[in-house]
Amino acid sequence: MPLVTRWAIRAAMVYLLLGLLTGTLYWANLQWALWPPLAALSPTYLHLLVIGWLTQLVFGVIYWMFPIINKANMRGDPRLAWSVLLLLNAGMILRLICEPWRASAPNDLNGLGLVVSAILLTLAGYLFVVVCWPRVRERAGS
Repeated sequence: MPLVTRWAIRAAMVYLLLGLLTGTLYWANLQWALWPPLAALSPTYLHLLVIGWLTQLVFGVIYWMFPIINKANMRGDPRLAWSVLLLLNAGMILRLICEPWRASAPNDLNGLGLVVSAILLTLAGYLFVVVCWPRVRERAGS
């Protein structure tokens, strides 16, 4: 298993735990009004689960399991795969900071942080396609 895959899957598991915890706090707060600022976690826990956990898990497994390009260059440039992992996690961490902050105290700075986060996540998605595209091909002789 490639190192970038191990890191992606480990990070995905951390996001799964964070997403479950954040979602539990959000829904418990809706039920029992524990602490009003917890209402700001609504979109955050969904991003943790869908982008942090699911998307990152898919990336790690696809990078590992898709057909190799050739024996000399099995998975393409690993620097691109690491870039995907870094951009995805930088975008998620920025979103984790700015999304609840914006809900509780809107200002231009956290709005800009969400825009930068979206750009980082979009770049990660684009590079993910660049990394995996050459490996999605018809089998020779099929």
